Amino acid sequence: MTKAERTRGVMTRKRAADRLDAIRRGNVKRHADAAARQKHAADRQQHQRNATMQRELDMLHESSLRGSGLDRVRIDRMAALRAIIGK
Repeated sequence: MTKAERTRGVMTRKRAADRLDAIRRGNVKRHADAAARQKHAADRQQHQRNATMQRELDMLHESSLRGSGLDRVRIDRMAALRAIIGK
């Protein structure tokens, strides 16, 4: 048991400052954890969007071999997906 734990009724300036520092450190840690979780979720969503667009582009490439009368629409969509994905 430390001296600060034995002192109960009196809140000294040093003890108050120590408590505020502990609270501030906890808040900073909580904020950093929340920011990391948000970034991870955003990265995961972006990765999924890219994977979905890549799958759509692959399907359009495959269907372009068969031809179905929608070639202009398909080519425009493929160009748009290539611009977004960066290929």
